Amino acid sequence: MYKGYLIDLDGVAYMGKNVIPTCLLFINRIRKLNVKFCFVTNNSSRTNEEVCKHLNELGYNVTVDNIITSSEVTANYIKDQKPKAKVFIIGMNGLKTTLQNSDLQMVEENADYVVVGLDKNLTYQKLAQATFEINKGATFISTNSDLRLSTENGIAPGNGAITKVIELATGIEPIYMGKPQIEMLEFGLNKLNLNKKEVAMIGDNYFTDILGAYNFGIDSIFVETGVMKISDLNNFKIKPTHIVKDLSELK
Repeated sequence: MYKGYLIDLDGVAYMGKNVIPTCLLFINRIRKLNVKFCFVTNNSSRTNEEVCKHLNELGYNVTVDNIITSSEVTANYIKDQKPKAKVFIIGMNGLKTTLQNSDLQMVEENADYVVVGLDKNLTYQKLAQATFEINKGATFISTNSDLRLSTENGIAPGNGAITKVIELATGIEPIYMGKPQIEMLEFGLNKLNLNKKEVAMIGDNYFTDILGAYNFGIDSIFVETGVMKISDLNNFKIKPTHIVKDLSELK
């Protein structure tokens, strides 16, 4: 048992609209042991409060202090770099609200930063304006590099795919905030107030959760409750620290 856990959401805490019972039982167990935890998600479309409400509706009994979103990490990064910065965003309400709550200014031009999150109302003009702003010197940030998004109708373009359009147009690579880059896990470690040896990342996606933990230098726990199977791990040289079918096996 670790002193703290960073836990992915989709595929670990729930699958679509359905709770994953073994995770719910795991959270109840570690709470009784006073083990610290935060759920972490690359999804920038919802605020921490909205994610918290959803988890509570599924029975998790969590607070906003147990939630870390890529929007929150992005806002914190910009605020540390340049308080009250001017930001042009491609993204949904969760991203916009989180940035505004961090006293950052939303602008349509002359931005200090361009931030790209998943945007289901994306237009060519938004892509063009982001390109203009970056070419004029705005710092390019993307909430995550996920190329694909699982939907009820199948696989759709993810935020990473949107980001790639702007990267190709500008020739500038963005700073990514979500997994597998280290910014989100570093933020999580500071929030838990623990050191790397005391914390493990729990996830179902090798490319974001497991590689993210490896890149950051913390242990990882792979669970087979989401998008990938244990047999998939045979294809990769870097292995998770622990491999379980579900969190009932974690001691």
